[in-house]
Amino acid sequence: MQFEKLRLVLSACLLILGLGTLARAETLDVRAGFDYLVRDQSAVDGFQYSTVAFELLPDFYLGETVYSAYAGDAGGLYLGGFEAYRRFHFNETTSVDVGAFIGGGGGAIVVLGDGLMTKAQVTLNHQFASGFMAHVGGGWTRITGSSINTPHLTFAVSRPLELSVDKGHQRPRAVGSGLIVSSVKGMARVYFPLDSARRDNPGEMEMMGLAGGEITVRDLANENLEFFFAAMGAAYNDGAGYAEWLAGPRYYTRPLAGGRLRAFADVGIGTSGGGDVDTGGGLVAAASAGVDLKVGGGFHVETGIMGIAAMDGDFRAAAAFLRGALRFDDPQSASHGVDGTTTRHWRFSTGLSYQAAHDGFRPPGHQFTGGDPVLIESGIDLFFGEHFYFNGSGYTVMYGDAGGFAMGTVGVGYELPLGDDWALAAEGFVGAAAGGGIATGGGLIGGGKLELDYRLNDGLTLSVGAGKWYSLGSASPWTLHGGVKIPLTSYHR
Repeated sequence: MQFEKLRLVLSACLLILGLGTLARAETLDVRAGFDYLVRDQSAVDGFQYSTVAFELLPDFYLGETVYSAYAGDAGGLYLGGFEAYRRFHFNETTSVDVGAFIGGGGGAIVVLGDGLMTKAQVTLNHQFASGFMAHVGGGWTRITGSSINTPHLTFAVSRPLELSVDKGHQRPRAVGSGLIVSSVKGMARVYFPLDSARRDNPGEMEMMGLAGGEITVRDLANENLEFFFAAMGAAYNDGAGYAEWLAGPRYYTRPLAGGRLRAFADVGIGTSGGGDVDTGGGLVAAASAGVDLKVGGGFHVETGIMGIAAMDGDFRAAAAFLRGALRFDDPQSASHGVDGTTTRHWRFSTGLSYQAAHDGFRPPGHQFTGGDPVLIESGIDLFFGEHFYFNGSGYTVMYGDAGGFAMGTVGVGYELPLGDDWALAAEGFVGAAAGGGIATGGGLIGGGKLELDYRLNDGLTLSVGAGKWYSLGSASPWTLHGGVKIPLTSYHR
């Protein structure tokens, strides 16, 4: 068993190194689908998943996937990791994908051990108009530390996404049409549960404080409609361990008050759960309305009210929210780009994070007293100068008897060049962490890390580092990090 775990962790490392070749990729494949688990082995009956993959070689794709429970009674079960598949064509419209996934996570008291998830599947594909492709197939899903070891059926739809993005940190170029990344946002919400009973303890849910981030995209031809992708986690008061993903359309009115104010409304659908929040299978819907105030220099503040409800669980809440946004489609934001242009420099990173267990890392008497968790770490850096950058990162566990342990952080960093190919990066962050029996208190954490980077080429950097984070509880581990960083450039008219 220990050899199998080691083999799978090493396989993940190889996939991480393979992911570094994304810098040569030209095609971005975005897929959304559902898995139905054939065997009734746990509280989860099916997964919703989203995949973003790049075509590294002709018909060979590599990327990342996030899975979340949507059916059964396992709201809050999240897993993420690396996806690879090979496409075989029958004709211009019909093909077959043969692929595999390796990752980890947990939650909803379904995964109590490692949380390592492996999956193999085959799908039959048919392409329709406008690049849309339907996928139907099946395979096998296994999650260690749980009872899930079953065949599955899968149904999905995909489409190539043509964002105005290039590999590496390129110089400006003209962008006249197509999709752009329109904004990034940090946000806070306060949930006021409405007659929502706790999942595992008596009584009703109380006020919850959440923190997270959002990214939006839109077509250059329509400045009033955009699509948002948001992730939140409980960080204060009730609901420690709760996480949420939402996506949907948002409509803005024409500018008011001399162009400084806009109203907006949106709807979203996604998955959520964890902690004592009873979201049933995990599927949730939300709607919100508010106002967008232009502060200056491309910075905006958004505030409003929101309602959210679980489709088949006992969770409903009213909410108030505040978002701080950097809008790339605001003409005044150009002065905050690199070299004073509308070009933005990003860096995608992925790898493994080792969390060193210590006395107090788990509560006294916890069934898993040992084990150093290993988590998959994925992040995005957005540069706002030559050396400073914002960072957002997510972590899901895959080893170390901590199934369900997850982290989400936001922070700032500084990159110090040490010659042509070497650099030192220092980051400070805050965020939320919970699950897996780790003693994080209410979920709020803060810390920092130091990384040494070596640039292999303009599109790929190797990175190793160390750090430490602190929680409101007794968990405060030292951490080791290793992976790759991939620079990207986005363009905005």
